[in-house]
Amino acid sequence: MGEESPLSPISPISHEEYFKKGLSFLAENNLKEAFESFEKAYNANNNIAKHVSYYGLCLTIYKGDVEKGIELCTRAIKIEFFRPEYYLNLGKAFLKAGKKQSAINTFRKGLKVDKNNLDIKIELEKIGIRTRPVIPFLERSNPINKYLGILFRRILPNLLGKKKVDEEE
Repeated sequence: MGEESPLSPISPISHEEYFKKGLSFLAENNLKEAFESFEKAYNANNNIAKHVSYYGLCLTIYKGDVEKGIELCTRAIKIEFFRPEYYLNLGKAFLKAGKKQSAINTFRKGLKVDKNNLDIKIELEKIGIRTRPVIPFLERSNPINKYLGILFRRILPNLLGKKKVDEEE
């Protein structure tokens, strides 16, 4: 009696389960299963921002539909602009589309929402983005800039948005 028939409509709990499975598959880099799970969650309710964002990401990285994927990731941000993971997803979609500068700008917007978001910082480091020199009118290689940069990263890591050196040891 308590069992649902396979033909019954998807309940709100079901689309959440599909979404959770999608996250799990994505973490394992199982893109096919992640895509299928996010697609089911999205089809069940395409007004939930997280469904829209992750489905858009998988459309881009698994199916290669960058135009639709970017459109969905952007829509998710319009629904909930305060979620840094949506900026991460949109940035990854831009990278897949070969739009590096758009990805960088999107990642930076995500850091404005959460300046300590490690996933976004990792993506920026993969791209090779560096922080501005301490004294912008001097060359990056100038010893003054070099040593001030080291000093500020060790003493004031939150000011520059970097991880403390001591945390790595």
